[in-house]
Amino acid sequence: MTIQLSPTLEKRVLREAKARGIKPNQLVEQVLKAHFQPQKVTQQESAARRELRALLRNKKKTLDFMAEVHKAKREAGKLLKDNADWIERVAADGRP
Repeated sequence: MTIQLSPTLEKRVLREAKARGIKPNQLVEQVLKAHFQPQKVTQQESAARRELRALLRNKKKTLDFMAEVHKAKREAGKLLKDNADWIERVAADGRP
């Protein structure tokens, strides 16, 4: 497999490989192997921590929530504008 690196990253790989005294392709191979190895669990995870981890996976970010709030406010404003005539008539007549 051939991997093409950006010039900046290539310089960093060359510098690190030289510091370790190995070939650049060996360094890249070592790093990729380390990255794709399954992580070993050193401690047993409690049931509470597993449950918390599952809940956090589905948690929405705060910024996404605020965007949804603003979107809902805009939609409500549009509905109010669309129904303004009906609201005025109901307010004047006192009944729908």
